Order: sequence, then C-alpha cells, then structure tokens
Amino acid sequence: MRWCLTFLVSIAICLEITQAAPLLERNKFVLYYGRDSSEVFPLSNAVDILSSPNFDQSKKTVIYIHGNNEDQTSVSVKTVVSAYLQRDDYNIIALDWKEDASGEYLLNAVANVMRLGDTLSKVIADMIAAGLNRDRLHLVGYSLGGQMVGRIGAGLKRRSSRKLVLRRITALDPSFTGFYGPFTSHITKDDAQFVDIIHTDAYLYGFPENAGTVDFWPNGGNSVQPGCPRRNYIPMTENDLCSSWRSWRYWAESVARPTVQFNAIQAANWGAFKKGNVAEYDQNVVMGNDCPENISGVYYLQTNSESPFARGEKGVNYNRNNGNSVDENELED
Repeated sequence: MRWCLTFLVSIAICLEITQAAPLLERNKFVLYYGRDSSEVFPLSNAVDILSSPNFDQSKKTVIYIHGNNEDQTSVSVKTVVSAYLQRDDYNIIALDWKEDASGEYLLNAVANVMRLGDTLSKVIADMIAAGLNRDRLHLVGYSLGGQMVGRIGAGLKRRSSRKLVLRRITALDPSFTGFYGPFTSHITKDDAQFVDIIHTDAYLYGFPENAGTVDFWPNGGNSVQPGCPRRNYIPMTENDLCSSWRSWRYWAESVARPTVQFNAIQAANWGAFKKGNVAEYDQNVVMGNDCPENISGVYYLQTNSESPFARGEKGVNYNRNNGNSVDENELED
C-alpha cells in the first residue's frame, strides 16, 4: 500500500497538476504587525514586503507555513503568530496556501508541497537578493508546512549551487504519509545549517524517524501526548489532531519567553530515557525557539498535560505520573 501511495505522489508531481490560478497569485504572504493588523502580498510581489513600513530590517524574520486543510484563521496560525507578536524582535510572516493545502491529500496537497516549495525557494532567493538578511531568516512549518520548509531549503541550495544556505529551519510534527518510503523525499538535516524537528504524533500524522540536525521527542514523540484524549474519535477532528497540534503549542509557548523552558536531554531512545540511561545533562539545551544551534542528536523530555506545558529541569527526569490522560508510550520500552 505504501508503494502505491508514494507512486501516486510521484505521478502527481511529474504531471505538475495545476489549478485555475497561478501559484504565485493564489498563494500569499501575510505580514503581521499587530493583533488585528496585517498586510497581504501575493507571492509574485513578495519583495514588496521589504519596503513596507511595517517590516523592520533590523529584526529577525520568521516565515510560518501552516499544515493540511488550514488557513490564516486556523488556531495554529493564530497561536504561533500571537506568540511572536508578544515580542518586539521579530517580523512574523505567514504563508497563506489554503487552496493548495486542501483537497485530495496525495494528489493535491502533498504534490503541492513539492511544487510550491520549489516556487518559494525562488521567491525567497529573490527576497534575499533584494536585501532580506539570510542569517536572520528562520522558516518554521507545521505538518505539510514542516515538509515544505525542507523543500524550500533544499531548493535554495540547488538554485545557488550550494552557495545560498538558510541558517535555520524548524519542522513541527512534519507530515508522514507521502513523505516516507520509496519515490518520496522529506526534510533532512542538509536543508539548512541547522534543522530542528519536534515530533509529537509519529507514525500517525507525523514523520516517524530522526531527520534533523537535532530531533526532539517530547513524551516519546507519539500519541497520546499528555492531556490529549484517548483514541476512538472522528478522524481530522480536534481530538484526533490533539497530539500533532501539541507540536505548535509547545513551539508557541517557547516563543513567548516563558519563565520555565522545555529542557531536554540526549538519549538513545524513549525506553532509555525512561530508565535514566541518558547523556550528561546540559541546562542550556532546550526544545523550541531558544534551542542552541551548536547541538546535534536526539533528545527527550516530558511536558505537562496543559499550558504551561514546559516543566524545566523536571522534564528531563522521567515521571510515570506526569499527568497523561493515557500514557500509551508506557507500552513501549
């Protein structure tokens, strides 16, 4: 079955399935500069962002890319954007690609990750050529967006003969189906100088393997995440997506400068973490926005079952009774 699915994706990409409006016109960058204030720029005019009075070249710039069947009104976008707006040191831009992120999953949404990702690599290259500071640019993507940021980074390297490499890319529970197995490509550590990945729903909606410079597996990295309900619910509902959504909830909390951070510790796997077979603890290693970019490897931690999710140093010491509604990870050593 997996071979069939991935083969269909490859066919869709090769045929370059198109819709009515060109990619550059129907997909847009939204520059947020206040709680209810934003500017919209078609990708064909993306360089105009740099001359907007609401864009500050002295600040770091984050481009956030949403996931499957989402748009700018989705809770993930609102939550992540709101977190950045609480700070004064970031320009926050979100990609609105709702038409291409919806419809038939494999033949439309997954195929469009590849097509739009390649297009965006050209758009962002043009923005950098026009003055956008590459070293202060950070791409963050959730779900399908988590795979697209990797595609963009790889495209930039390919277009520039490896001379244009992004500093940092972050993938939040990057998509599994359509990106794992033969005939597929997925985000890798080679897509930027530093690639950090947060796994929260592995093997269901999320990618199931280490793929970044550093991979974080909070609570084992799969469902059910602490505070999420038991299974046996309707697919693609809030309950069904709860574990996957934890990835951007953790991320947003880390952006908003919490007093307690998502401290993490290196271990061979979740079972080793639970048994205390871990590397030497480094208090500077945290999951999220403030993750140090000089680390690599695989890290584990536990979170709280509700906001605030971060447990600080307590999160690196396994606690069987940490508030899970059901800890299915206990079944796996």
